[in-house]
Amino acid sequence: MNFTLLENILGRFLIAYSFAMVVPIAVALFFQEKVGWAFLISFCVTVIVGTVMRLHGKVEGKISVREGFAVVGGAWIFASLFGALPFIISGVVPTYIDALFEVVSGLTTTGSSVLSNLEVLPRSILFWRSLTHWMGGMGIIVMFIVLLPNLGIGAVHIFNSEVPGPISEKIVPRIKDTALILWGIYAGLTVATIVLLLFAGMSLFDAVNHAFATVATGGFSTRSASIAAYNSFPIELVLTIFMFIAGSNFSLFVQAWRKRSLRPLKDTELKYYFLIVVVSTLIITGSLVIQQGWGSLAALRHSVFQVVTLMTTTGFASTDFDQWSGLAKLILFFLMFIGASAGSTAGGLKVSRVILLVKMGLAQLRQAIHPRLVVNIVVQDKVIDTTVLSNVGRFFFVYFLTFAIGSILLAGTGLEPFDAMSAVIANLSNVGPGFGVVGPMFTYAPIEPFGKIVLTACMLLGRLELFTLLVFLTPEFWKSKKSW
Repeated sequence: MNFTLLENILGRFLIAYSFAMVVPIAVALFFQEKVGWAFLISFCVTVIVGTVMRLHGKVEGKISVREGFAVVGGAWIFASLFGALPFIISGVVPTYIDALFEVVSGLTTTGSSVLSNLEVLPRSILFWRSLTHWMGGMGIIVMFIVLLPNLGIGAVHIFNSEVPGPISEKIVPRIKDTALILWGIYAGLTVATIVLLLFAGMSLFDAVNHAFATVATGGFSTRSASIAAYNSFPIELVLTIFMFIAGSNFSLFVQAWRKRSLRPLKDTELKYYFLIVVVSTLIITGSLVIQQGWGSLAALRHSVFQVVTLMTTTGFASTDFDQWSGLAKLILFFLMFIGASAGSTAGGLKVSRVILLVKMGLAQLRQAIHPRLVVNIVVQDKVIDTTVLSNVGRFFFVYFLTFAIGSILLAGTGLEPFDAMSAVIANLSNVGPGFGVVGPMFTYAPIEPFGKIVLTACMLLGRLELFTLLVFLTPEFWKSKKSW
């Protein structure tokens, strides 16, 4: 492990990251809030530590796969540790664990929160929460690749360690150009969301914050009751459309634009993603109408919003869905597991992995009936490599093992079993609100400190797709002198 190189790169990252704290300072000055000093102190601490690390480290050697993992994991950990400073220095949260929980929730686009009465909090604090969403949505490391030069071939290893999905693919040959294109799409969607939310009746401040949270599929709101506080169909419609887009594979839109064709949008994963949304919406709408006596239009309006917001792991709430029927809640619970598309800002298993898992299961059944039959897994006329299938199977196993361990640990703090499972999957899949004591109208503040640490770990593991952080726990990662 080339520690001096890592120190230099992470120092450069911290310097770049520190300048994000300048924006909330401007917001605090504009709204004449006294908490601006908390961001100023945080900025100074972060930039000083980053400068020391950069000067002490050395730019020697190349970034291997192992160093790529270390850079991504280290950057997310440092971003969390230093990003928590404004919360604790300003006194908005009582403990550093709460501050860490809040900022990790923001950076991982989870949307879980320990804060209540959001309407009375300083706007600069609310903006920082939303900004952490926006930075973490496309990936703080993908942004880092764009901003900082001279990463060379190491940029490939860094990029592949952070971009979600079973198959990481470049849009164009150069990784830096790929990152730049992704951020261009991301910024364009953000601006479009802001404009349409303004037309829908939101204030500029609320529109910017909710646009950040929507395109990042994060879920932080400026209102304690989330989107339900607005009770506005136009706002819900705008958010639903852009949440669905944000939950789609961004590379498809690039391909469609470059080829001037809609053929890339016939992607198998996109079709199943849309199909799951439609079927889930219809079932939940029927459940609300038949089992709970809702009007058909109101049921459809809130069903489609909650299906999209939870499947894309955004986590907004247009109503208290924890009061829905058992059938409706069970479907929403499973949607949290599935998540949206690979190559999107969403969390969860990803639709592409679920498709492969189902096809693998069906292939196994066919082979049980015809033992000598060789069954290939085919998606869009392409035979999927066995290495990819093995990786999907391993990811599925580790994902549910993490879910099980997290649920047991959280239940050990005194939570009811379903509440514990709900909280873990809501954070492991980067959704945010769950059911029961962590439902959409509640916060995570009552959770025990140990429980918050468990959930914070779940958020990071889910956002970095498990293995990027889990490799840190293997002795070989630290001891082996081989470059891999």
